[in-house]
Amino acid sequence: MSILRAPIDLGEIAFSPGGENWVEFGPVDARERVAFHDYAELYAVPGLYDRVFGEELGMCSTARVVGLYARVLEQLNRPPSAERVLDLGAGNGIGAEELRAIGVHRVFGLDLEPQAREAAERDRPGIYDGYLVGDLAELPEPKLAALMAFEPTAVLALSALGIDHAPPAVLDRAIGLLPARGLFGFAVKPTLLAGSDDRAGLASGYPEFLRELFADRADELARDAYVHRRRTDGSDDRAVAFVGRLRD
Repeated sequence: MSILRAPIDLGEIAFSPGGENWVEFGPVDARERVAFHDYAELYAVPGLYDRVFGEELGMCSTARVVGLYARVLEQLNRPPSAERVLDLGAGNGIGAEELRAIGVHRVFGLDLEPQAREAAERDRPGIYDGYLVGDLAELPEPKLAALMAFEPTAVLALSALGIDHAPPAVLDRAIGLLPARGLFGFAVKPTLLAGSDDRAGLASGYPEFLRELFADRADELARDAYVHRRRTDGSDDRAVAFVGRLRD
């Protein structure tokens, strides 16, 4: 059950016509707009991110990746209560909430956006054992030491990664925090899959990164193709989720 604190009156949610440019919300006499991907502004309004992406657009990558992870834990006979999960791109705590629900006792959050941590502390207090703000690719030594001290057994990125999200170097560094046989899970847009011939996808480096990851360093244990969310024009934004395990 969600422990999200009661939001303000968000009223009817409206989206910019012809593209995902802005979100409009609020009571009839006090409507406001924020940019569609301005996560700092979205997180600053209690309940807005969850309402827009969860209720209105049906975003489900968090549940899909956590569900795959739970299935793999069961197959490997690894109790969730013994896992220590790094939630990469933690946002306002939706992922930690899902992880607690499957029995994970220790969750550490990391996000680029300071407002995300504030939103998690406001909306889901106590959901994380620790939460750092910063870019993992350039994380200062004290923050990196705090992550390493957590000793994660798994790293999960619980939103669908696209070209404008974390580059492969960030995911690679996160996976590098794991011990041998550590688990990782994430979802990517289909254009980023190994074997993709999409020009922008190839330029992102993800297809080559994924090919090398599963050829040389890790085993793919589970995969799930699904609809990440609806776009505001009603079309499907698709994704593919993976759970893998580092080799000895």
